[in-house]
Amino acid sequence: MKPIKKSLLLAGLFPALFIMTQAHADLPNPFDYRTNKTANANYVNNTTDDGSGVVNPYYFGGSIGPAEGSSYCSGATKCEDKDSSWKLFGGYKFTDKLSAEGSYITLGDLHKNGENSDISVIAAHAVASMPVTEQFEVFGKLGVQRWKSDNTDGGKSGFGVAYGAGAKMHLSESSNLRAEWEKFPGIETSDTEDTDVNMLSVGVELSTF
Repeated sequence: MKPIKKSLLLAGLFPALFIMTQAHADLPNPFDYRTNKTANANYVNNTTDDGSGVVNPYYFGGSIGPAEGSSYCSGATKCEDKDSSWKLFGGYKFTDKLSAEGSYITLGDLHKNGENSDISVIAAHAVASMPVTEQFEVFGKLGVQRWKSDNTDGGKSGFGVAYGAGAKMHLSESSNLRAEWEKFPGIETSDTEDTDVNMLSVGVELSTF
């Protein structure tokens, strides 16, 4: 290359390099923690928020209330188809609207014509919730039960469906007041009879994890 062409080429390259350097200096660098802290804080926040809305996924609690055998007294002259009941429960929230829950329930003693049935249940439910206001929500539950009845004519046990519905009032981030109705169908109270048992309960639900 002739010396004149080299000189012209160098004369054109220096201004171009100067312009590119200045343009690069004016570009923002969101990953430069020394010069752009605000941009980097926003970047970190946007990538670490999982968006689930569940602060404390594990919960547990207890409830008490009356239970009733809906058809237990059919045809009986002396009968008591109601008794006090209680339950312990615990669960895990997959989202703020879907949970899995297990419970142990004593449904009390039912009596008629000198016979009695002492009933207990272990149940597992899927629970779907829907907020009504910031403080209240309603829920429905569907699952399976393992029932056991100690009867005058011998013990019985079996499996069946279980379902219910209820409402919660949020007392704090980690506690709820809870009221619900639950149904446990087809519990055998003798060799020849069975009944559906309904339970109404009020209790407290807590989460600490």
